[in-house]
Amino acid sequence: MSGQAVQEALVTAYHGGLQVLAHCNGDAAAEQFLQAVAAVEREFPDFRGLRPVMIHAQLLGLDQMEAVKRTGVLPSFFVAHVYRWGEVHIRNFGLARAQHISPARAALEQGIPFTFHQDTPVLPPDMLGTVWCAVNRLMESGAVLGADQRIPVEDALRAVTVHAAYQYFEEARRGSLRPGKAADLVLLDADPLAVGPDALRRVRVLETVKAGETIYRA
Repeated sequence: MSGQAVQEALVTAYHGGLQVLAHCNGDAAAEQFLQAVAAVEREFPDFRGLRPVMIHAQLLGLDQMEAVKRTGVLPSFFVAHVYRWGEVHIRNFGLARAQHISPARAALEQGIPFTFHQDTPVLPPDMLGTVWCAVNRLMESGAVLGADQRIPVEDALRAVTVHAAYQYFEEARRGSLRPGKAADLVLLDADPLAVGPDALRRVRVLETVKAGETIYRA
């Protein structure tokens, strides 16, 4: 899409009160989306309230984080790319750029809320495995890719709970355990905050509760 076409699509979404989730896998695509969002927000300041989402944000540059924060765009990182295709990114883009794919730490330092996804069926919907990827940033070879973009376990868990609810305007109903919120939760066989970063992907779901009712038990 041309920049003008992207901007026109955003205006159409704005008039319809629709949230926009844009697939931006490269730095130029990210820049195009950020510029279009900024232009629409200048004309319609409350467009920001529709919480535009940048899906993948794979090669979002560290120098683009300020614009992400300024526009209120929410990145949703496919951070498992680090483990599954880290070596491919190194071959395609060189080590310097590959080290900063899915730059969750940079977003965290800017105070930008972000989420994670697996792009299922590209990968199975294993959110604890994705949390492990964000915390460790290990490739299949065992080497670390972008140690400076690792994030603490608590922040990785927040990305797939509190921030995930916020991304979809669900923060008043779910995403954290509070009186009056939906009883949607999982029981795990270990505490992710206590097991250590390496063991995160071995944590297993024992039970899943939806609206107070058990819908899965291991």
